[in-house]
Amino acid sequence: MCGYDFTFGARRGGNVEFLRQAGTARGFGVTVLEPVMREGEIYSSTRIREALRAGWASEAAELLGHPWEIEGVVELGDQRGRTIGFPTANVALGEHLRPRFGVYAVRALVDGKWRDAVANLGKRPTFGKLQENFEVHLFDFAGDLYGQTLRVALVDFIRPEMKFAGLDALKAQIAADGEAARALLVLGT
Repeated sequence: MCGYDFTFGARRGGNVEFLRQAGTARGFGVTVLEPVMREGEIYSSTRIREALRAGWASEAAELLGHPWEIEGVVELGDQRGRTIGFPTANVALGEHLRPRFGVYAVRALVDGKWRDAVANLGKRPTFGKLQENFEVHLFDFAGDLYGQTLRVALVDFIRPEMKFAGLDALKAQIAADGEAARALLVLGT
């Protein structure tokens, strides 16, 4: 079984027709799946990656049939979120595809239960950081997640990454982002 545009081998020299001929010669069957379409466009992994890189988390979820997820171990951060009233779980990114930097409405799997949250993916330009971070603020949660693996489902994009003039402006925006995330998650987008 393979997709209609399946290729393999050196420089992708093998294709569906080659596979069919090999199947006839060697006695195995080949079933080719036709493309799945939406609004005249083909569902594809390329389209899903493009949607994520553009920040279109809800479109990626529609194409996948479920929200796209990032999974990583919660690491100790610099505790800045906690000091300004928004504690975050800093999730190690690993080799995941990087969606558009910015703020997302998300759900995180904690102790077998999906919890609503807001997350920031980016470099935290307000603090002059260069390292990419994925910080998840779980609503109404006060537990310790250090060392645990956290699955985070991106539900919807809220806004792009921004640099703020100071902590007061940042705190006000984080509060607004949290409210926006709660509203999006209630709507079930």
